[in-house]
Amino acid sequence: MRVSDHFEKTAIANPDVEFAVFGDLRVSYAEARRTVHAIATALSREPGLRAGAVIGIYSSNDPRISMLQMGINRADFAWVGVHDRNAVETNAEVLDFMDGELVFFNSRYEKEVRQLRAGNSRVRRWICIDADSPEGESLASWLDGKFEEFPYSKPDMMRRACLVPTGGTTGPSKAVVHTHYTLEQGLIAQEKAFRIQSRSRVLSIAPLSHAAGMFAMAFYPSAGTNVIMSGFDAEKVLHLIEQERITHLFMPPTMIGALLVHPKVKSTDFSSVKMCLTGAAPIAPEKFKEIVALLGPVVWESYAQSETHMPVTVKAPEDYILKDGSFNESVLRSAGRAAEYVRIEIMDDDGNILPRGQRGEIVVRMPSLMQCYYKNPEATNEVSAFGFHHTGDVGIMDDAGFVTIVDRKKDMIVSGAFNIFPSEIEKIIHEIPAVLDCIVVGAPHEKWGEAVTAVIQLKPGQALNEDEVLALCRERLGGMKTPKRVEIWSELPRSPVGKLLRRVVREKFWQGHWRSI
Repeated sequence: MRVSDHFEKTAIANPDVEFAVFGDLRVSYAEARRTVHAIATALSREPGLRAGAVIGIYSSNDPRISMLQMGINRADFAWVGVHDRNAVETNAEVLDFMDGELVFFNSRYEKEVRQLRAGNSRVRRWICIDADSPEGESLASWLDGKFEEFPYSKPDMMRRACLVPTGGTTGPSKAVVHTHYTLEQGLIAQEKAFRIQSRSRVLSIAPLSHAAGMFAMAFYPSAGTNVIMSGFDAEKVLHLIEQERITHLFMPPTMIGALLVHPKVKSTDFSSVKMCLTGAAPIAPEKFKEIVALLGPVVWESYAQSETHMPVTVKAPEDYILKDGSFNESVLRSAGRAAEYVRIEIMDDDGNILPRGQRGEIVVRMPSLMQCYYKNPEATNEVSAFGFHHTGDVGIMDDAGFVTIVDRKKDMIVSGAFNIFPSEIEKIIHEIPAVLDCIVVGAPHEKWGEAVTAVIQLKPGQALNEDEVLALCRERLGGMKTPKRVEIWSELPRSPVGKLLRRVVREKFWQGHWRSI
């Protein structure tokens, strides 16, 4: 079934259950279903749209995003999330590259839409989801007279259902294509891997148009409620956990770090929380322990990619907490082991599967893998070499199957002919209590080629001496891996979804040089 069919089944069986909560707005499954059918009906009557056409969603968090995704899916079109924090130029490239034909947008981006309309002739219609707008017809007007049952038709499960840009803030260098089949497989796998129970209440903080929206879909089959925030606010997160009796959280390490230092965190009632899932970036073991101390044994970690959709690895509480209540330190440092339905291997550059304990690229086989990179067969073939999907991440698998990610292949620093993996150094620096986040890169050096350089963002109100960082690294890592330079920045660069941008930091140090390695 398509993901919209799973939604449909739940909405019919549980019409009065809350589908979404957004501020004072509460939407039942019956109300959401009515809107989903109207969206599908209106799309089916839109002149010129053929099955599989790409439709953009350009909005900050709003329950209408989820309803649009389900309506687009039911009508057999494909959606693409147009990130609201990207530069206008980037979004113009995204829409052009993805062949977007219709875009739903939020009125807060009217200025940006005006610029996009001026430079993008491919998009034939712009529809404002929340208001009347001079830049496009309102969703209410567009749906007028369309509130009727949209007939079911047997879908082609191999048809594309969504496109996911992977070019970050530099443009749509690649776009992942997921089909109805891979979306359904991801939904099923997440529901099983994270043991989602009936009537769960998930707090959505990250953009619903991207990974957070995919996570929220996993709660549809069990009549889950999606409590939506328009953006991250630590105090509001704490308030909503209590007020809405949140059972499931998904937060990248950057959000968790900010939550841990909030003055109200220790007075918050977390008793409703059954799972706090973190991912999107490695998390330092010391920070992981802090979260467990705060929430109890409900903290999970998962590793996935846009290309895989469903989790590649899962680390559950019983994996890292021993029977005596202490932590299994080696497991704590890992990203977990293969989720169900997933095969993981460590491979060298020649396609050989390496023995346990050896370092190499993490490669996988799994049912929710992308169909391809959009309009890029060369990249598709490259990432699928030797019969596995190549993650581009370097890892080590132990005898129990736990995978520790040591870095991305391209992030490796070569200093004095030695290969140095930044994450190994970052994990040590993260142990310093004053550190909020850290990025280690190779900066140009006349003698060594690259000098290990640490750039640190501190927790609010904290101070740090460079000598403290160097002494700890020298003690734990030895002289070769100890940074030659430490800088404190007020803010580290992040992508629209909150991932730290190592590339941006590295580029700063290599500006003006004729080489970049």
